[in-house]
Amino acid sequence: MQIAVDFCQPFTLDHSNIRGRFTRLGPLVQTIIGQHSYPALANHLLGEMIGLAVLLSSSLKYDGLFTLQTSSDGPISMLVVDVDSEGNVRACLRVDEDRLNTLIAAEEGGEEALRGQVLKLMGNGHIAFTVDQGDEHERYQGIVSLEGATLSECAEAYFRQSEQLETAFKLEVHQGEVDADWWVGGLFLQRLPVSASGDAATPEEGEKVAEDWNRSKILMTSATETELVDISLSAHDLIWRLFHDEEPRVFEQAELRFKCRCSREKIEGALVTYPLDELLSMRESDSGEVAVSCQFCNTRYGFNEADIRAFKADDAQSS
Repeated sequence: MQIAVDFCQPFTLDHSNIRGRFTRLGPLVQTIIGQHSYPALANHLLGEMIGLAVLLSSSLKYDGLFTLQTSSDGPISMLVVDVDSEGNVRACLRVDEDRLNTLIAAEEGGEEALRGQVLKLMGNGHIAFTVDQGDEHERYQGIVSLEGATLSECAEAYFRQSEQLETAFKLEVHQGEVDADWWVGGLFLQRLPVSASGDAATPEEGEKVAEDWNRSKILMTSATETELVDISLSAHDLIWRLFHDEEPRVFEQAELRFKCRCSREKIEGALVTYPLDELLSMRESDSGEVAVSCQFCNTRYGFNEADIRAFKADDAQSS
């Protein structure tokens, strides 16, 4: 039997009234990282961000686009991951490599010591969760400060503060022996309400819920990096290995893939808003084109003078 990669596996722990997700990502992350030349430390953080976005988006019911984005004042000042409801994922970041190298040189233990130190790498800022289902639905956004040691801790703080839901993550990012060999494995647990009616729990119920939650978190944290990224270990086997006493029940696995939403037409739509003279002045001297590269997939779109005059003329006729 071929074991899946690039997936998210939903499950519940029926004994403990907890829902969960397990994701393992390989080719998807490798494709995204391979399209850029980010430093290894930035790639590690981007891998964690992709895993977190996949886990979060899989816990929501939406028809459109889920976006997880950070904005901050540190060397890595932006991370953004899009996951649409079809399972298409894209991601990118913004990094000041000079500032990052200075930070690494000043840190005792160097690059390895900085892994997992969000505040040092990203500085002061926030992380935003956005769900966009089109013009017919209200756009939802939640924001929380970057205050945890990891991106996962920031997300956990958001759920505690804004959603009043106990939530826990375990994310591992693994780099193989070659630069492009990146893998991400992650688990997500969320404690469900004690009763559907919303009635307050009795002291006995509350004590049991707390015990079940703490036990399940301990079991989750016992998962090793190897287990989370090992493609020879199926999702079902991993979940059973960790949670067999909690009566795990698995559901249909969601496949994920890299896909960018950029296109020549979308770039034209942005360029057409500029005056003709300004567009012509933006042409590169060597190619004679206005060149625009997608920040997500690094695809270059070139527009020569004939292209520019054509889409400006079409816009004038349609106005």
